[in-house]
Amino acid sequence: MHEADIHKTAFRTHHDHYEFRVMPFGLCNAPSTFQATMNDLLQPFLWKFVAVFFEDILIYSPSFLSHLEHLEAVFSSLSHNELYLRRSKCIFAKQQLNYLGHMVSSQGVAPDPNKIQAMLDWPTPSSP
Repeated sequence: MHEADIHKTAFRTHHDHYEFRVMPFGLCNAPSTFQATMNDLLQPFLWKFVAVFFEDILIYSPSFLSHLEHLEAVFSSLSHNELYLRRSKCIFAKQQLNYLGHMVSSQGVAPDPNKIQAMLDWPTPSSP
């Protein structure tokens, strides 16, 4: 959360005065605000070697060495802005992965075969 906005989240209880330092769930416009933050923060890298959709950050590279450089650039930017990753949600150095319903690999982007099969298996409508 931007430091200048922290005071806007202030509330008082009988114990003390509190302010959110991170965006609380349920806050109005939190998803769009977070997406805008990620777009601004990672703007120098977007569509060069980064795609971002909310908290899903995809870093793609032509080689393993350039991938390490790209990881360092993104991690530095996130860390500098006090945003941190949860290791349990991270996947590193994959040749192919499922991203937002698509299979992404060095061959390009293709539909997820499970999604195609789900469409093929869809029952024929029997009533209007």
